[in-house]
Amino acid sequence: MFKNKHIIIALIVTPILAVIAYFAVDFFVSERPQQAEPGGQYQLVQLPNCRYASGQCGLKNGNFKLIVTGVADSGSLVLKVESVFSLNEAYVSVVKDPVETVGPKAMLPVTADGKEWRVNLVVIDPDEQYLRLAVTVEDAVYYAETAMPFLHYEASFKKDFRPQN
Repeated sequence: MFKNKHIIIALIVTPILAVIAYFAVDFFVSERPQQAEPGGQYQLVQLPNCRYASGQCGLKNGNFKLIVTGVADSGSLVLKVESVFSLNEAYVSVVKDPVETVGPKAMLPVTADGKEWRVNLVVIDPDEQYLRLAVTVEDAVYYAETAMPFLHYEASFKKDFRPQN
């Protein structure tokens, strides 16, 4: 079987063609990144850590990324948003149902450069409520909606691996 030169060449060429086809399909089908325009609205995608008790939630669109952390206890929630870029404004609301409309609450900047924001909210049950977040950067609006299981932090070995400030 391996004495036939056509089979040997096919065994060598096939994986090479498969790799080339994989990258070619990605090149021709994938969406091209676009510069955010003033006045535009862009949805942030939840990173996987938003879905479980990780202690933080990452939201991302291209190279724009937000890290949302919070401490919920006895009906109150201290929510903190950190950004790679300086934010002009940040608004947040907590709703029980995704179709519910509640007016947003403005967050306050913690740092002078506008990269860290905080707000105190009233939260009844974070496991059954949704967080809506909207921020503006150079007149472009970035928004997201996520469930809030990330507010709890659970780790193996009963150790807190988060950096202590």
